[in-house]
Amino acid sequence: MPRFCLIGSYTGRNAGDAAILENVVRDIAEACPGAVCEVLTINPAFMRRTYPGLPLAPVATLPWNLSVKTLGLPLLLSVIRCDAVLVTSAILFDIKFWNPLYNYLTSLLLALPLAKLLGKKVFFHSVGVGPVYTAKGRAIVRYLLNLADGVTLREEASVPIMRELGVSVAPVMAADPALNQTVPAAAAEEMRARVESDLGPGPFATLNLNAYVAEWTGDKAGESLTRERFEAEMAAVVSGLVDDWGLGVALVCTHHMDEPVMEAVLRLADRPGKTVLYKCRHFDHRQLMAVMARSEFMVGMRLHCQILAVAAGTPCVALNYAPKVRHFMRMAGLEDFVVDMDGGFSAARVLERCNALRENRGTVLQEMNTRVGELKKAAKNAPAELARVMGG
Repeated sequence: MPRFCLIGSYTGRNAGDAAILENVVRDIAEACPGAVCEVLTINPAFMRRTYPGLPLAPVATLPWNLSVKTLGLPLLLSVIRCDAVLVTSAILFDIKFWNPLYNYLTSLLLALPLAKLLGKKVFFHSVGVGPVYTAKGRAIVRYLLNLADGVTLREEASVPIMRELGVSVAPVMAADPALNQTVPAAAAEEMRARVESDLGPGPFATLNLNAYVAEWTGDKAGESLTRERFEAEMAAVVSGLVDDWGLGVALVCTHHMDEPVMEAVLRLADRPGKTVLYKCRHFDHRQLMAVMARSEFMVGMRLHCQILAVAAGTPCVALNYAPKVRHFMRMAGLEDFVVDMDGGFSAARVLERCNALRENRGTVLQEMNTRVGELKKAAKNAPAELARVMGG
């Protein structure tokens, strides 16, 4: 019975990561029947509560376990116990390199060479590579990838980065595992009733924002897109959708850190009875996806909100806070509905893209569903490659 050590950002605070983990574990069970997945986490209770029935064993990485997030004794012991180490998600970047609460490269430098020394397999499951800005970061990411017995990528944008780094391992193109997330019937019915109770039976849009506002700088008017201005513009978007379009708006918060931004937008919009905020601390990723699935469209900022929405058949207008957002929207056939976070960002620009999406909904959905169907199939390249690496 193979045993896998999974390294990724699995804290229970991010609904996107929760969806990734569910589908990675399902992939492993499909590729290697009877497998057990040891998942390094600061929140074992969340793992047990969220994934009943999956072959998942939480490994606590709290300070009293002699660990700083994933960096510590539990990681070493898991590598020793397991047959393979799997690196997942998008943790191959060098921002805040020396901070193990944020960056995972030090943990990987501990785990992967040890795995190879002990004769274990090393596999990168549907990862994104980058950004890597420093010479040190480039050297370390190259070294880690060259330890791999197999690499599968979630996005084509990682290929030129690997080439520029000089990685010798040939990657296999896959796609984000969360694209194959589904909504159980019970969750769909629960959230249908919940939304109708909160917003009424009429049509509604969904909205997702994140807290990375401070990283955006000047627009064409020479102003800075401050958090306060951003919140005011997005509140105007909500007001426009309610007052001018007759829609309800369900704000969907998929990370604990984003709650203050979304609470501020809800407060500034001030449309009681037509707006509601659903937080991932109260609803799991399946329930939040059920809300997205019922909405007419989403205005989304976090990448995995867009991924879960299109996986559920709901088109998106994306707020482009990072290159990965535009890249995914291009893959999904939705690049025309990307709003950049500079150059005069405004509520009017967001609403104009929403209107274009509504007017062309039939054509947009047909193209999106075709593209997303292809991506869902591509995501299954990862478990197939894992089976090959493990000798299956």
